[in-house]
Amino acid sequence: MNEREIRAATTTPSERPLAALSAGRRWFISGIALAALAALLPAGRVLLATGLWLIAPGYLLERWLPGPRPHWLLRIALWLGISLSVLPLIYLWVTTIGGNLPSTVLNAAALLLAVGSIVAAWHDLATAQRQPSTTTWLLLLVLVIGAWLRAEQIAGLAFPAWVDSVHHALMVRVAAETGRAPWTLTPYLPVVEMPYHWGYHVVIAAAWRLSGGELPDVMLWSGQLLNWWQSVAAAALALLCWRRPIAAIVAAAVVGSISWMPAYYVSWGRYTQLSGLLLLVALAIAWQQWLDAGSRRERAGWLAIIAIVIAGLSLVHMRIFVFGGALIAAQSFVWSLRQSRRTIIARVAQALLASVAAVALATPWWLLLLRRVLVPAATGAQSLTSGGSYVQLNYDLMWIGPNEWLVALALIGGAIGIARRQSIAAVLLLWVGGLAVLTNPWLVSYLTPPAGLVLLFYSVTRRRWLLSGLGLLLLAINPATVRLPYLWLLPVDIAAISLFLPLSSLIGGGMALIWPAQRRFGQIGGMIALIGLTIWGASQQRAIVNPVTVLATAADREAIAWVAEQTPPTARFLINAAPWLPGVARGNDGGWWITPLTGRWTSTPPALFVYGDAASAQAARQRSQQIIDFGDGKTVDLDALISAEQIDYIYTSPNGPLRPEHFANRPGYEVAFAQDGVVIYRVTSP
Repeated sequence: MNEREIRAATTTPSERPLAALSAGRRWFISGIALAALAALLPAGRVLLATGLWLIAPGYLLERWLPGPRPHWLLRIALWLGISLSVLPLIYLWVTTIGGNLPSTVLNAAALLLAVGSIVAAWHDLATAQRQPSTTTWLLLLVLVIGAWLRAEQIAGLAFPAWVDSVHHALMVRVAAETGRAPWTLTPYLPVVEMPYHWGYHVVIAAAWRLSGGELPDVMLWSGQLLNWWQSVAAAALALLCWRRPIAAIVAAAVVGSISWMPAYYVSWGRYTQLSGLLLLVALAIAWQQWLDAGSRRERAGWLAIIAIVIAGLSLVHMRIFVFGGALIAAQSFVWSLRQSRRTIIARVAQALLASVAAVALATPWWLLLLRRVLVPAATGAQSLTSGGSYVQLNYDLMWIGPNEWLVALALIGGAIGIARRQSIAAVLLLWVGGLAVLTNPWLVSYLTPPAGLVLLFYSVTRRRWLLSGLGLLLLAINPATVRLPYLWLLPVDIAAISLFLPLSSLIGGGMALIWPAQRRFGQIGGMIALIGLTIWGASQQRAIVNPVTVLATAADREAIAWVAEQTPPTARFLINAAPWLPGVARGNDGGWWITPLTGRWTSTPPALFVYGDAASAQAARQRSQQIIDFGDGKTVDLDALISAEQIDYIYTSPNGPLRPEHFANRPGYEVAFAQDGVVIYRVTSP
């Protein structure tokens, strides 16, 4: 060895110059520098705080799994799912034992997570010498375009949009103030032991505490971060399915920039479903890793992750919890076709053990659901079924944007996969079929007769007479004899707006199977076409927010800041209302944000009031209906309503039934705040 080689061999890593660092460590240092710059901006602090809670817990847990590591893209999706499970589970048990998580504890935990993740990443990247491949650069470019698009889409928003955002904000506020799971919404609403999923809310509450800033900004930026992560999750799912990098890139492009879902979620503030879908992908990855694991130790490790993610998914989104069950059922069925009976029985036993562990991890939550949902349904106090427009498919959502083309391409991709004998194509198609049946139970009565006929034929030819009875039973379940009800938990629209995951994977797989791998010019042409489509799709989605769902503006934000500073905490506000779901009215301007942002009472409360006692819920409905009737031109004595409800202020705007001109120059009312059409009147006489 010459002198230079000897010196390099005897120098410790900390003494080596930057040029001697591994490629992974150099990239890591660059990432830390970018994070430091981002922390100088309010939005950057929100993204960093949210990203810490979404990545660090999962990363630190996943790296201890035994056995070989999956692809880095699959690992990132796993980190997201584990992190979105761990923090809610901690909140669950802290709340159950009567404790709380104050800001000092959360900030200390965040510091430990950050330091631990930096140290672990520095260690893990010590031997990462490979530079990013062409496909990696292409994936990063697609993701960067998607990140720019998500930021552009909320550039003009002062508040998160539509109805869900208002009660999400209230739950985040309660979780941040109490340091507990937001089951109880007092003193803001008379709601105790609310059976509404809350895993997303505690994660955002923790991010809000860490980053500071205004709650609407935290929700907007963290929501778009969750939306952007869908591209990463879709890429990971496609890579898991097809084992080809180009499938991941195509899936990321479809979800990030071409498909209008999930980008359109920002018009609804559907942040809980975004979180649930990230968990669903993590569950699919962990489940497949467990099915493919070789040693007993590896299987035990993956079963532990599966139990954590299943428990977390039940806290984050119950509908996606059911959808995740359909996906792993499809994975298991296709896997079992090539396994021995003994292997299948052993895995079923292990899966049952993981399910028991998942239920045990989330026991307090399941007991609450039992008390508040299942027992009332069993006694007839409430129903689990639904009907009417709630369960009908909205074709505008199903075929939004380029969905007709995407569905066609997905079907072609599935056909190519079946023709090439790719079992994963069957998994994805079975999953989509399962979602269709779950959200349209009437399909069962059309599917069982053919299955019964096949089983009856099999039993007769093989002389297995016990099976023939089952075949006759299936024949009896048909549209003429059975009409299955719809479940309120599984409306078909929820499945329709979640199809971007299987569609993107099928499209990516189809493209991967016909990608010109051995033709350089073909590869270059394909990459250019893919980037062109990504940019085109992004240009079509810049203004994707539906203006109809934008209830509050910058003027409303100024008005609510005035409310917080200039009115007493006990002030009562009469605000605008509009019809929404049967028995539930909504606000239609910034006045509806008064309760979640300032804690003041409003005549139309956030929609979660329906989980309160019957008397208070009925009173809220009647107040809102009077405002709606007033806007419809019906005779309503507003003065009597104001007196009866001891109203202190009236929030008016040009868009609602309560307009500024209705109270202008009237005795007993004086202008307390006015800006850009938003006028708040103080009630000066009863």
